[in-house]
Amino acid sequence: MSNIHKTKFAIASGLTSVVVYLGCYLIMAILGKEGIVNLSNLLFHGMDFSSIVRMNIPLGETLLGAVASFIFWGFIGYVLIAIYNKISVK
Repeated sequence: MSNIHKTKFAIASGLTSVVVYLGCYLIMAILGKEGIVNLSNLLFHGMDFSSIVRMNIPLGETLLGAVASFIFWGFIGYVLIAIYNKISVK
């Protein structure tokens, strides 16, 4: 069994997180506050998001969040594959 390339997997993990992050931003823009509250309450049963949802998120903050997400999940992907490659049977 061959090793998975750590850097490529880390980049793929980071890019996937950016797609999810920006998708979330897009869903917020489409659904509006009431729709987001309803969706969040549905996904996280037992919680009420009506008082904590913030809709006026500046573009700069969104881009910074996407970069932070890329770095965080890229690092997680790198560590995951490093461990996988170390313990996989060769």
